[in-house]
Amino acid sequence: MKNNIKISAVCPKVYLADTTKNAKNIIRLAKFAAKQGAKIITTPELSITGATCGDLFLKPLLINNALKALNTILKETKKFNAVLIVGLPLQVNTQLINASAILYKGKILGLVPAEYCETPYFTPFRQISLSKALILGQKVPLRTFIFKAHNTTFAVKTGLDLNEYMPLIPKVDIIFNPSANYEYLGKQEKLKELIAIYSAAQNCVYVYASAGFGESSAAAVYSANILIYNKGLLIAKAPRLTMQEQIVTCDIKNATETQTAEISYKYDVKHPFSPANKKELLEVLDLQALALARRLEQTKINKVILGISGGLDSTLALLSAVHTFKKLNLPLKNIFAYTLPGLGTTAKTKNNAELLCKALGVSFEEIDIKPAILQHFKDIKHNKNIIDTTYENAQARERTQILFDISNKINALVLGTGDMSEFALGWATYGGDHLSMYAINAGIPKTLIQEIVAEYAASAPEKVSKVLKDILATPISPELKPASKGKITQKTEGLVGPYILHDFFLYHFLVNNFGPKEIYKLALPAFKNDFKKTEIKHWLEIFFRRFFSQQFKRSCSAEGPKILKVSLSPFSDLRLPSDVNSTLWLEEIKKLN
Repeated sequence: MKNNIKISAVCPKVYLADTTKNAKNIIRLAKFAAKQGAKIITTPELSITGATCGDLFLKPLLINNALKALNTILKETKKFNAVLIVGLPLQVNTQLINASAILYKGKILGLVPAEYCETPYFTPFRQISLSKALILGQKVPLRTFIFKAHNTTFAVKTGLDLNEYMPLIPKVDIIFNPSANYEYLGKQEKLKELIAIYSAAQNCVYVYASAGFGESSAAAVYSANILIYNKGLLIAKAPRLTMQEQIVTCDIKNATETQTAEISYKYDVKHPFSPANKKELLEVLDLQALALARRLEQTKINKVILGISGGLDSTLALLSAVHTFKKLNLPLKNIFAYTLPGLGTTAKTKNNAELLCKALGVSFEEIDIKPAILQHFKDIKHNKNIIDTTYENAQARERTQILFDISNKINALVLGTGDMSEFALGWATYGGDHLSMYAINAGIPKTLIQEIVAEYAASAPEKVSKVLKDILATPISPELKPASKGKITQKTEGLVGPYILHDFFLYHFLVNNFGPKEIYKLALPAFKNDFKKTEIKHWLEIFFRRFFSQQFKRSCSAEGPKILKVSLSPFSDLRLPSDVNSTLWLEEIKKLN
């Protein structure tokens, strides 16, 4: 690098599809960075519109107004002596591109289309047919990604897919990577390692700026993430997992060099969803809080309501709600927790629900659903002594009806408590606990929830910790069948199988795309001291039989945040028809020895 130069990455708060407001925020932060001395400033990918507009990218109104916003920003660049990189969807002839526009002194130096397009809306870099485009009266290069300004050579790589096989590029001083990647558990350390390796290999500065708070939380979590590396060393970063806009201005040569921490990616074979570093477990609450905060902001609601059973799932949902409300400085009494004892509820779980709510300081109330259920049995002519699916599901649906109706009364968001493992197996009552206004736990498997609650209990105040430990020691159960001498009789893992196995199956099916044969081969040594071969094969068949047959529930499930690299969301990850045939998978299981 010929001279010392200040650079800046700014991540404004996103207002989805509001190009005017986004342009104003970009201009405000860019001017601030320029006053700090920054000569090159980058914003995240698609910063003018937001990256999660979905099918709105196909609407001319959004595309036309994005171009108008670009023109507004372009005029403002005449007022400061800095290059500004902004992102927008841009129509070029018949092709829609996800472009980074490089602006300087009222000129567009170039447009850099994204190299990898995860959505079907945009044409990738390599498929762009034109070398130049007429944009706002200027002939602008379309296929150039290397530029020079302020005696500095820099590259712009829009939405670069960071992986172990990134090709090297011609010698540059700085690489700017405007991105719109979502957050998930365990991502950050791997991302830091990849950037460190790549910036060292390129012998340059690498600036990563990802989309900020305000992107849609329908299926994933977004938070401004800024990382700046110089030749393999971290020299600047922004606070992570916050709801605030971020700006990082860095004097490259004089920056304090921070050695990248060594990270181990070895994981517990039996718990593949669990992070190697157990300290990261509580990061899940931050991810959930960001997602829920975004949903509350969008709906203009400042209350949530949920059913609290004294079980693991509703416990985590409650903890995440408390965490969110503390971040938003909202009163915890705006969290309305209801225990809804039914025909199988035990005193232990009901007491734990009450103790936890009181220890956390949220609003708590008990509504006994037994009279309503017995009346309902009379209405539908169901014998109350016949303990069948009708007997069980009627209770789940009654609870859901109560929560939804109270939510209308007090204007609160109904928080779903069901987890990823339950959705994988279809272990939810259709029209009952299957429904909510926001499924806060939908991206977290059961075994991971157990670990998160245990980690939370380890550092929680004594009253909270004590009840959490008791909840962890309680058998997993929907408690829809009568208890026996005050003890739970309906144990979920005895009915659908051990969650430690099902989560293992789910991980390798979703993450590695393995079939039953490969999964079985991995499971045998992993669980040789825990289960017989016949048991593993049996539960593997149950898993695949239920996974395929229960897709219809997932297809119309409530929106919920993606917490891991994979999810079961029909909106983003698992596009599976409800009437798919599972024969191939079940036939392969039959052939297993």
